[in-house]
Amino acid sequence: MVLKRIIRPTNNRIRLVVGILLATMFCIQCTQHEAFRSSMEVTAIAGSPGVSVSQDRLKELERLAGSDHVTLLKQALVNYSKSYQDYTCTFTKHERINGKFRKEQEIQVKFLDQPFSVAMRWTKNAPAGERVLYIEGKYSGQMLVKPKGFLGALVGTVKRAPDGPDAMANTRKPVTLFGFKRLMESLLKVNELAVSRGEGKFTFEGYKTKAHKVMVLKRVLPPKKDYPAKTTVWYLDVDHLVPIGLKAKDWDDQETCRYSYSNVEFNVGLTENDFTPKANGMKLK
Repeated sequence: MVLKRIIRPTNNRIRLVVGILLATMFCIQCTQHEAFRSSMEVTAIAGSPGVSVSQDRLKELERLAGSDHVTLLKQALVNYSKSYQDYTCTFTKHERINGKFRKEQEIQVKFLDQPFSVAMRWTKNAPAGERVLYIEGKYSGQMLVKPKGFLGALVGTVKRAPDGPDAMANTRKPVTLFGFKRLMESLLKVNELAVSRGEGKFTFEGYKTKAHKVMVLKRVLPPKKDYPAKTTVWYLDVDHLVPIGLKAKDWDDQETCRYSYSNVEFNVGLTENDFTPKANGMKLK
């Protein structure tokens, strides 16, 4: 009888169990959200040649940031085309894929504009592949991938479609969309679409850094299939006019991704010789 009284469910016991479960779920959600909040920081590009803007130019950029993100991005794209041919950087990303947060990844990148060439080497939390090489127009449109660990030593380098199921199982965006220019083009395309429909809210949220080097720009869109996110916050380095960070939330206000560029060095003299398999620790069989 005593044992039955102990294990017999009562309203109080049920409420206690439910309360514990809810508290546990809340803690898990808080932990996941905190993982995003405590991840990478966006800071201004340092040690790389840029153009220190005048006060008049800064005021004009602030005006566009507050009223015309389309023109701001168009000007940034023109400046990019005139100013930069290649760069190296550390690219950090934290993404939610298929409803689950992946571990924050850190990648060393070499990038060349002509031809569009990307070489990536993971230094933190590599997915299935620890090195990726993609050159537009080569290898029948496929990217070269060096699997990590023992598999990489066993099979060497493999070819994969940049937007194929293997690749997209580990990322939200294919390597073909990587880089400052294509990020700005993507932002511009969506902004122009929203403006043409009379939709969206575009705001200037001030500066990320005290020295007025990084603008914080925000875009909020209604729920439509051809919009990538409800809220997109991106960070524009004023001296170089490139976006050095971005984060987004879906229409459930859940953060879906966070990206940042650091240790950026422009025009370091990269050539096609820097984007061969051999130059990037890969062997084609």
